[in-house]
Amino acid sequence: MKKVILIRASIFVALAAVLVLLLALPGSEALAGTGKSTNVRFTIVNYSHKPFTINLYGDENFTFTVAADSKEAHVVPRGTYKFTMNPCGYTSSGVLNLNIYQIMYVPVCGGAGVDKEDRLNTKGEKTHSIYSSDYVKPVRITIRNKTGDKVHLYLRTIENHYYLDLDPWGENSEIQIIVPRDRYVYSFYACGDLEAGYYDARTYIPLDLVCTDD
Repeated sequence: MKKVILIRASIFVALAAVLVLLLALPGSEALAGTGKSTNVRFTIVNYSHKPFTINLYGDENFTFTVAADSKEAHVVPRGTYKFTMNPCGYTSSGVLNLNIYQIMYVPVCGGAGVDKEDRLNTKGEKTHSIYSSDYVKPVRITIRNKTGDKVHLYLRTIENHYYLDLDPWGENSEIQIIVPRDRYVYSFYACGDLEAGYYDARTYIPLDLVCTDD
């Protein structure tokens, strides 16, 4: 009987030693506590005609660039990351939760989302979809030169800058461009003076460049 007890005690000690070794492995504490891997997949689907770059800033930093009309999948440590990105050439920033499997869709430039049939088939996987257009909302604006002079316009926010030339007449006296919906500062020189002001970019509100009265 004593021999049987000693054998059982030896087996228990051996199992306990193996458990201690497993818990000492990197990441094993998280695995034991949650049953999840310490890493998570992050997929980027770029439907735009321009390369897309996103920078992630957390305990580790990552930069991913996805070519136009293509997709990539990456594995990163779980966590919450600050990010900067440039969909369709526009710059935006925010916070991204990568404690769960995320799929980021980059719509066509000027688009606001992705059709259901164009989303990835992730049947059987718990995923969360996010869209770059949720952070950058492009809008087509009209700029009209009503000064009678040739104008060099500087239109800007902290993150986006545009330098535009408008003629005093003809087709190039009125132009349309796509910009993120935001409040802009503009400045230009015309009528012998420097003109400046603010413009809230909206589809149906044109930016008319005029000379103010003295």
